[in-house]
Amino acid sequence: MISQAQVMMVLEPWLGARLTQALMPMMADIASRLNAYSPRQEISALAQEIDSLLFRAVHQATRGQMLIQLPEGDWVRIRVEDFSVMADELLLPVFEEFPVDSAHLNLLRSYSMGHASLSVLRALYTRFAPLQADAELDAIASVAKNCYPPFRWRQWLR
Repeated sequence: MISQAQVMMVLEPWLGARLTQALMPMMADIASRLNAYSPRQEISALAQEIDSLLFRAVHQATRGQMLIQLPEGDWVRIRVEDFSVMADELLLPVFEEFPVDSAHLNLLRSYSMGHASLSVLRALYTRFAPLQADAELDAIASVAKNCYPPFRWRQWLR
């Protein structure tokens, strides 16, 4: 079960503590949507739904300025593409609740072929490693290292 606190923890580095607190009702809504996900649904539809929800809420809360105060006190302008990254990071708890079986492995593999998703790569590499050959894990690691900045994969990639 994905909690509102988990959602807030994922989003706070992106949105800052003040905005994260101000958007608490949305955090609960996102947690509910993530918990309602079923593998019969398209992962991409859930990602897009979360992306749109985040964009609208932040746009409204910042009165269209899209300026966010980070925990260090700096102000940054959030970019449109940041919302898809946030939505992707919010999918990881969903993937981590999948049973480790071939059906869910294939679901994640299929999604990874059509969508840039570090969360899928992480789930495939960490949670679904027992079902994959070393060469497959090496390929996943290579994609993550070559397509994403180190701060996004350093904690979980060997």
